[in-house]
Amino acid sequence: MILVKSEALNKEITVEREIGRFGDPQKGPTIVVFAAIHGNEPSGVFALHEVFSKLKRLTVPFHGNIVALCGNHQALKNGKRYIRHDLNRIWEKENLDRIKNNGNGGVSVADEMSEQDYIYHRIEDIFKNHKPPFYFIDLHTTSSDSVPFITLNDTLRNREFAMHFPLPIILGIEEFLSGTLMSYINAVGPIAIGFEAGRHDDPASVENHISCLWLTLEAAGCLQKRDIPEYVHHYSNLSRQSLDGRKVFEIRFRYQRTETEEFEMLPGFKNFQRIKKTKLLARNFKGDILASESGRIFLPLYQNLGDDGFFIIREIKKFWLKVSARLRRYDAERLLKVLPGIEHHHCDKHCFKASKKIARWLVVDLFHLLGYRRLYSSATHHYFRRRRFDTKEPEISYQDLTQINI
Repeated sequence: MILVKSEALNKEITVEREIGRFGDPQKGPTIVVFAAIHGNEPSGVFALHEVFSKLKRLTVPFHGNIVALCGNHQALKNGKRYIRHDLNRIWEKENLDRIKNNGNGGVSVADEMSEQDYIYHRIEDIFKNHKPPFYFIDLHTTSSDSVPFITLNDTLRNREFAMHFPLPIILGIEEFLSGTLMSYINAVGPIAIGFEAGRHDDPASVENHISCLWLTLEAAGCLQKRDIPEYVHHYSNLSRQSLDGRKVFEIRFRYQRTETEEFEMLPGFKNFQRIKKTKLLARNFKGDILASESGRIFLPLYQNLGDDGFFIIREIKKFWLKVSARLRRYDAERLLKVLPGIEHHHCDKHCFKASKKIARWLVVDLFHLLGYRRLYSSATHHYFRRRRFDTKEPEISYQDLTQINI
């Protein structure tokens, strides 16, 4: 147990590794919530503390169960984003193999690696002892002013669940950020989304997390709208903050910051702010950093930790979202096999490679339309793989969590 303080609320609470649980684990759905995966983001912890307190006083039917876990316990105790490793960037095969090899694989386990071990085994326990369907929610805040929004890997199941919230939705973040917890969960099979509530030190971020949690309980089927205390308030609290409503955006560009380049974001940028190509956004020791294309600025970095300087996003029109959903459900990926410059990767039947020389026009957009994500690009080819469990849950039970193709 640790003592956690919120500067925004001027309040302290004690927090255990398991923040709380409520409901019957032998009846689904099961909601799993993570807070403070980054230790300088305590907002979700305080929100969960408030929601569990109210859940215990409810006298209405509750279907299923909810479990909430503290992410980076050590970093939260010290008020730091992380101790040695970003806990939301280490969910990759190498570390999963380490866990499988009795926890360390011959390597000393410390700091975030021990946090990862704890989270992994708790997820394993939940899959064994709780009932599906499973919904995973990761609560975060940002270093800059922001309206609340949702991030997700672009599966149709994730999209449909996220549409329950009156918030902007960001697709495709897994193409730019490797090793995130929600990408790992998605690879296992459950629905998994990230919820960003606002600036780290803004009291409104706690309230936004509270609203998100109540709407999650309704969206998953644990509670009826009429049984949720102040449901209309929580819905309107989120819906009124953004003019973009349920608009869907995709990430087009990421500026990867290094610790030695003296990166400095120009002041005043806010999430979703419109920008034009060549607009001055930041500076480093080499000089000015300009926008590579027009769109919206996303997650401008105003803290010293993290390697994501900023992103540029653009809106996806509803028409293309509907086309994408229709094509995915009718297995339109068969079209890829007859298009020039596109072929299966010889080592991976689930992977396609597209020649930059032959398949030049809108090839990335085409693959995104069909539910593929870009794994990487070489000098001559783009490589894509279909997102797993795009339209259906896994038909097998969740067993060995390390045997996952991230």
